[in-house]
Amino acid sequence: MMDLSLRNRLEKSALDQGFSISLGESDGWLVFQAHAVPTRLVLSGSDDGVFMVGTSHPGVGSELAEELEIAPQNHGGFDCFIAPSSGELFRIIGRIWALARSLPNEPLAEFERLMREAPSTTEVERLRKERIGQNVFRSALMTYWEKSCAVTGVQNPTLLRASHIIPWATCESDEERLNVHNGLLLVATLDAAFDAGLITFEDDGRILISGKLSEGDQISSGISSHMHLTRMNDEVRKRLAWHRMHLFEG
Repeated sequence: MMDLSLRNRLEKSALDQGFSISLGESDGWLVFQAHAVPTRLVLSGSDDGVFMVGTSHPGVGSELAEELEIAPQNHGGFDCFIAPSSGELFRIIGRIWALARSLPNEPLAEFERLMREAPSTTEVERLRKERIGQNVFRSALMTYWEKSCAVTGVQNPTLLRASHIIPWATCESDEERLNVHNGLLLVATLDAAFDAGLITFEDDGRILISGKLSEGDQISSGISSHMHLTRMNDEVRKRLAWHRMHLFEG
């Protein structure tokens, strides 16, 4: 049976980050569910202040495995990780909620729901579809990239743009158009250069700058060869390879 003080701390952390449905204790782990996201959460901890946190969402687990240390024990069916402090535990729970809300195919489901509200077959409908899709995509990228530019860390939303890696018009399905792994949240200058093929990114996240972007324009626009993406995974790498081959003015 889990210590009451520890249980209260874990329950508060889960509740404050959107996991408001308590499903009780199982094998030393507290289990939670959220109303708005398709994942369960498990939490455990010890007296020395080290916590463990797990998610039932395989996509979220894969994302977190790039960032966090795997827990020495897990709860069956969950990907579990170490949270070395209560502050880090709180952050990870919030990250689990955000990823479950933004990873495929949650943006697609939201898009399809909005599109059902007023069906049409006109050109107006085509433009409406693109506008709604771009808004859903931006919202998902804001969540996935934690409201920060994927390169600079800028957080003012007015300065941020939702950049498709494979362009909207080129994508073969709405699922791909709305996939957060097909997007980068970038400040406006980087977005314009990326969209025009004047910059792209290597598999390790390092920026590549086209010879068509002069050194003077690089300096004036704040684009530097030292820049790199703050996070990377195989799904993003796959789409960046397409961008380097088909759009980059190398």
